Amino acid sequence: MNKGNKRKSGFANRLQKEIFLVVLLAALVPAGVVAISLYYLIFGVTAQEIAIPEVIAYNIIPASKRVTAILLFAAPMSILAILLSAYKISHRMVGPFDRVVREIDEYLKGNKQNHIVLRKGDKFRPLVDRVNRLIDKVRKGG
Repeated sequence: MNKGNKRKSGFANRLQKEIFLVVLLAALVPAGVVAISLYYLIFGVTAQEIAIPEVIAYNIIPASKRVTAILLFAAPMSILAILLSAYKISHRMVGPFDRVVREIDEYLKGNKQNHIVLRKGDKFRPLVDRVNRLIDKVRKGG
């Protein structure tokens, strides 16, 4: 592995931040809808089914406490898992993309002669393999 291609901490670039924001919203919006829907079901449906106010309170408050406890644990855990996966996957796509562009610029300037090296697990392997073959072909003169 090339030490110059070591992953940086944080986001690789603006594209990765945009991807991450989309995934964050895609996780938070449905979680919010589910939370609101659960509270509506607990309070709305139960209130319609039971006509006596004391009985409603007796049944709804324990149910809402359980739902709240579950939501406070399950929603952040599932959103965190989604975000960690999105970060890892987007980093393996955006980082190599930036590196390929940067190294091609170095070849065009004449500052680089070696092949482009990807880290294990990075995406764009087929593209980099073809760029490396193109570099070999140009070096040989056609």
